[in-house]
Amino acid sequence: MIRTDDPFIPVLRRFLESGYEPFPSYNSYNPDPENPLIFHDRHIASALLLKNVKHAPWIMKELSNLCEDTIEDFTAAGHKFIENRNYWEIFRRPSEYVSYCADIAKRHYDRTSVPCNAYASKLLFSPNDPFWFSFINARLSGSEIARRSFYCFGDIAIIKPEGEDTGDRQFKIPPETRSTLDNRALSNVNKLRDMGNIFNYEFFVATKTAEALLDKMSCWGEFKWEMPTVTGAPVLPASLPGKDSSFIQSLFPLLGVEPLRPLPIHMGTSSRKSAHTRKVVAPLTNTRRAEAEYRINVHHYIQKAWQNAVHTDATFIVFSCGRQERIAIRHRQSQTLFLSDLIDPTKIPERWDPIEVENRRPSKRKDPPGYSNIYNSMKDKATRRKRRRLNPELGLTSVEMDKKAFDDELAKRDLVLFYLNYSYMSSPAPSSFRRMEPSCASRPFQNHPYHFKRKASYSPAKYILATTYQDDIGSGAVGLVYRVTAEIEIEDGSKHQRTLILKLAIGDKKDQIIQEYEIYKRLAEANATCGIVGVHGLFHDMETDALMMIMDDGGVSLRTRAIEKNLKIHYDWDDSVETTEKERDAFTKALKGIHHAHVIHRDIRIDNLMINDAGDVFIIDFDNGRYDPLHESFEYEEDMAELLTTIGWLDSDDDTSESDEDEDEDEDEDEDEDDGDGQA
Repeated sequence: MIRTDDPFIPVLRRFLESGYEPFPSYNSYNPDPENPLIFHDRHIASALLLKNVKHAPWIMKELSNLCEDTIEDFTAAGHKFIENRNYWEIFRRPSEYVSYCADIAKRHYDRTSVPCNAYASKLLFSPNDPFWFSFINARLSGSEIARRSFYCFGDIAIIKPEGEDTGDRQFKIPPETRSTLDNRALSNVNKLRDMGNIFNYEFFVATKTAEALLDKMSCWGEFKWEMPTVTGAPVLPASLPGKDSSFIQSLFPLLGVEPLRPLPIHMGTSSRKSAHTRKVVAPLTNTRRAEAEYRINVHHYIQKAWQNAVHTDATFIVFSCGRQERIAIRHRQSQTLFLSDLIDPTKIPERWDPIEVENRRPSKRKDPPGYSNIYNSMKDKATRRKRRRLNPELGLTSVEMDKKAFDDELAKRDLVLFYLNYSYMSSPAPSSFRRMEPSCASRPFQNHPYHFKRKASYSPAKYILATTYQDDIGSGAVGLVYRVTAEIEIEDGSKHQRTLILKLAIGDKKDQIIQEYEIYKRLAEANATCGIVGVHGLFHDMETDALMMIMDDGGVSLRTRAIEKNLKIHYDWDDSVETTEKERDAFTKALKGIHHAHVIHRDIRIDNLMINDAGDVFIIDFDNGRYDPLHESFEYEEDMAELLTTIGWLDSDDDTSESDEDEDEDEDEDEDEDDGDGQA
């Protein structure tokens, strides 16, 4: 691997034989584990989910052999390692303070990742760089709250461009290092930086609970993937699993890949049974609410790690709680996770002997790998699974139903089957949402306590199919916003579709979506329909506790329209745009109707003012709204003043003095109306 008379041998031996310093004692900080799986983790395409976990005690040895082979190729090419001040600067003494999950990650990065990344950079990209510059960086994801929890996520990635990427692909590389790079090295860095990451980390806080979790990961055999349990629902088209790089197979022949089997004939097609015989069976109990306290489940954390790897298209995964680690390989084609034995990072590894390395068994590779092959072993872009948009078979579809009839049909149905069908999402089964609250769009609105009637099964005429073919189009206080295709089937077997908006609230976002629905219900009670999107109800997922609100599509926001049409946006204290007189009149009329219903919006922004292709305007996002039965709040005036500024009323082409007079007259009229309402 390296000549026995090379002066760098003691330095290299010191690095390869090093382990963690003795780990500090357990900290009193011991956060409770929470279920790591969120709503989306249950909707990965069937061809991408995990099916088996296999014991792979050979992973450590094979990775060690790969390291030795790479160093041998490096020195055989005439390159040398250089010991200098730059080299020793890559070794950072880890902090003794270890409490949060982020501390475990930082300790691992400082002690292991940073020096390993520097070695990898020299071996793969810059063999002649005396500065030991690292092209590979360790990253930690998530918020500060997530980093202080039981579990957090990190990864390894190639450095990104300096500043904004203008297409010239310039990297933040020191001039001294850049001068040592050839075109091949820059080309390889170019390819790798376009990928999300190289491999993933799954970190856990340093506790006995985390150690027990890693120990229990030896659950070899078939893996039970958690997914929606609805049965009888239409099935999205299936596809074959992704392929792995052939180079990965050459490095790890013990992967033991089984040949792909053709898909069963029935997969990937919608059921063609008649509407009278097809029945959907939805879960009747809440599987999560039954547990007052989450019981740690090793399958949940393995599934989360696999899902993260699918999302980032990673092949390698490292699990670590500071005291123990495991290394895993995600094999796409067989949908198998190969998992190593437990690794004690504080234990000094077997003594490395350069003479023994020279005499060890020959490499499995027939030919020494060039730099391009080593690059492929990290991640082969050419073999990345091509995502294709999978459209469900809709059969006979009619769009002739008018809006009122469609709204009435939605109002009668108590079950929504929600599919995700984009990127790597292709729901193996839909999530089932049961109605909690009635539709606010159907007229006349009847506000009465809603009682959901449990049913053993549902015919197609009793449920709504909602499918999104793209990632969320927005997010905010109430959660994620999707544009979905809503489909209903009526008794004669005909199907009808419409594009709607779906808001999905998970975790602490649920209180906000309930608040927003209550405001929409207040508006419906007051028959305030001008400039208000129709809301078709509030629904609850019994399996994940997620909440969903379905509403009409109001078009695009004034901000989006201004950007698309290159209109001027005034970036003052609050953003504003210019609108036509007709649009300004429509927005002010809509807000007056909202105020007449004793509702204060309290969040008027160009992002919450919508306009559709027909020129209809809408005011949306009432999660910050407030019901004011006395109608005496000064906030009504603030609401209106905010609207007039936002839609450019005060900046219109009219004479300033005339605009001020018109505004004063409008405010006087509003006050008169408010006084009248308050006395009523």
